[in-house]
Amino acid sequence: MLAEAWTLLILTLLETILNVDNLIFISLAIDKVPTTLKERVRLICLGLALLMRFVTLFFTSHILSMQKPIFHAISLDISVKDLLMIAGGLFLIVKSSIELWNNIFLCKQTEKKVDIKSQLFSVVLQIILIDLIFSVDSLLTAIALTHNMIIIAVAYTFSILAMIFLSSHTAQLIKSSPSLKTIAILFILFVGTYLILEGLHIELPKEYLYSSLIFALLVEAISKIKKT
Repeated sequence: MLAEAWTLLILTLLETILNVDNLIFISLAIDKVPTTLKERVRLICLGLALLMRFVTLFFTSHILSMQKPIFHAISLDISVKDLLMIAGGLFLIVKSSIELWNNIFLCKQTEKKVDIKSQLFSVVLQIILIDLIFSVDSLLTAIALTHNMIIIAVAYTFSILAMIFLSSHTAQLIKSSPSLKTIAILFILFVGTYLILEGLHIELPKEYLYSSLIFALLVEAISKIKKT
């Protein structure tokens, strides 16, 4: 019983940390949503993130089979999971590059009228696609710790609840400073690069990814303190 509780605690903390990239992407994605709808869209997207994790958990055997190679290319055995990671990484790189360009060079551009329904559909669709990729990666990480599906499901629920608690604060923090928004966009760019490298079987510890984010935030915090 104690071992299961310990596993649940470790897995919940791990899933919460791994959800940071998902949380930042959601915060950036809903930035262009009308203010009156942001909170509702944020909750819907986080609910979809939890639902997507439960769906992948239900199809665990199929997810695990996705790691079997389907073809050989350039001395690499490529699986469906690898293709999914590469596609997701390319999407994040393109998306973050566009956001970075708009943030740096088009920040003063006047807003164009857009169809709110199509905009909401686009945002939710993007988040569902990214949630699918993050869910597969999350499940494989969880399976490495335990095969107890109940523990994994509870850890998923707790980690998403933590995301719900932190989501509005994260969005406000990113919006409060252009430099923080740039850091968030660059982090998503790095996440996309990491996913592509993972799909190409190039191992890169995730500690490097999160260390770069922490370092950038520390630099930003120190510069803020010096200005005051």
